[in-house]
Amino acid sequence: MSATLSRTKSGMAETETDQEMYALLDSGGGRVLEKLGTLVSTRNSHAAWWRRKLPGSEWRKAVDLKRDVKETLKVRIGSVRFLLSPQGGVRGLAPELEEEWERVSAACVTFAEQQRRPARVLNLFGGAGGFTLAAAQAGAAVAHVDASADAIKRARDHAAINTLANRDIRWVVDDPVKFAQRERTQTTRYDLIVIDPHTPKDAKRGFEIERDLGALLGTVSGLLSDKPIGVVICCRQGVVSPTTLQHLMRQEFSVFGGKVESGEILLTGEAGVPEVPFGTLARWLKTA
Repeated sequence: MSATLSRTKSGMAETETDQEMYALLDSGGGRVLEKLGTLVSTRNSHAAWWRRKLPGSEWRKAVDLKRDVKETLKVRIGSVRFLLSPQGGVRGLAPELEEEWERVSAACVTFAEQQRRPARVLNLFGGAGGFTLAAAQAGAAVAHVDASADAIKRARDHAAINTLANRDIRWVVDDPVKFAQRERTQTTRYDLIVIDPHTPKDAKRGFEIERDLGALLGTVSGLLSDKPIGVVICCRQGVVSPTTLQHLMRQEFSVFGGKVESGEILLTGEAGVPEVPFGTLARWLKTA
């Protein structure tokens, strides 16, 4: 996915946080317009069919990221900071998951207050680390699993710029499915499990949602602690229906009680900016 950037114009002084903050500015015509601190980027979005709100002059300010931006950018999405290299892209940072990161963080705080110990979180297909960092910020102990060593390195770099390098994060380069299967033979159990496959079908990881997700849910159900928070599934850029995810979750976790929620993953912006769908999600939450 290509991305282009341009500098914003503002006569106001900006704090360090302002200079890094992410925001969705506009969408439509098959693209989204995003603020990256003092920069503005555009990228493709096949779901954004509608007309744009902002005039074309705002969209034409873009310059080429790879050609004109030579240094790594720091981008803050909610409470989490990321590094965006000139050869990288916003897509991998998953800003559409900001609200889910906030939910995970809040759930970990509540768990620690009630149980008087840190929550144990398993993040399968950890990617850039949004869920991991949000949980670690809330004091959780996290196992972050990804098949890509490069992805693990980037996530560790993100942990460092969030001053989380010394937190209880276990970085695991492994096939997430095989890791989960082996983990069932160990004694470690998790209070919250996140499953976030990067694409519906990823040949490098060998995981296909339609073929493999049901079996993976069966595996992770055996990894839950005796006082679980829940399980979160995010299917980004995919064709999986929220109803499908809801049925799968109920099938696997209804025996534990609790409730299942499902819906779209939406990239949201300021008032008046059309939300952009980026996939589907489901949560099984074990209520008290």
